[in-house]
Amino acid sequence: MMTQAQREAAYERVRRELGIDRVGTAPEAPVLRSRQGGVPARPAYALPVEAEIHGAQLYEYEIWGRPGLDLRTRSFITVAVLTALGREDQLYRYVNSALNIGITPEEIHETLLHAGVYSGLPAWENAAGVAGEVFVARGLVPAGSGAPVEPKPAMDHEERRAARNRVVAALGVGRIGLGPDAPLLEPLPGSPFPAAKPGRLAFEQELAGITADYGYGEVWGRPGLDLRTRSFITVSVLQVQYQNDQLHIHVNNALNLGITPEAVGEAITQAGIYDGGSGWHNAMNVARHVFLQHGIAEGD
Repeated sequence: MMTQAQREAAYERVRRELGIDRVGTAPEAPVLRSRQGGVPARPAYALPVEAEIHGAQLYEYEIWGRPGLDLRTRSFITVAVLTALGREDQLYRYVNSALNIGITPEEIHETLLHAGVYSGLPAWENAAGVAGEVFVARGLVPAGSGAPVEPKPAMDHEERRAARNRVVAALGVGRIGLGPDAPLLEPLPGSPFPAAKPGRLAFEQELAGITADYGYGEVWGRPGLDLRTRSFITVSVLQVQYQNDQLHIHVNNALNLGITPEAVGEAITQAGIYDGGSGWHNAMNVARHVFLQHGIAEGD
């Protein structure tokens, strides 16, 4: 844990590096324009509350300032989590900060789309609208002209299935390690996953195939973000939605990709800033069950 002086220093450093509420990171960068009809980018609070707000922000930027993940990865996580939670005013601010540190509009678009796989397409549509507001406020596009992102053509069936197979193999889905001979991941106690295929109903088989083709194929298989970043986004979104069974699977995928348990823990901590401490504890309990199976944690 940081001392109070370290916490204050992290607060100043991270806010400066992210260019919080400014269009750019230079001291003279212009202030970000407020959302149309939303709260100001820099809220004005009554004086008795300001000290409490500052204390909460010290906690927020202490986490941002930890060395276990770089600001770029923390920014992807934050944008994805705020998308899943529907926190539009905060999303507006952190899409702006993502641009400030060099994340491109295309990467932001991919982050929102990927988060939408797990939080629902309406969440993606809402977040895309917020991102569009930021692009307009920064002068990246004229009002009403859409995002400055070159659209990618949809995959056909064969391309989607090939991408799905490639991604599933790269993630080692459902196995502790990569390759067809790697041991199977044991599900969480009481979990229905992995479902016994012989007992699946016909429509379950069909829907499982559709969601896998779209999620792992169409979205995970897109070129706009690397698999590591997509893994962090997925774990974080599933955490804030308390989707423990799916979180269990994707923590395992992250380890199979070579993401360290420490980095997984930092991602869970970063997401916990915006969803609360109980969500952080819940997610760490799920992750620990995976760590035990990988031999990187000991049981009681």
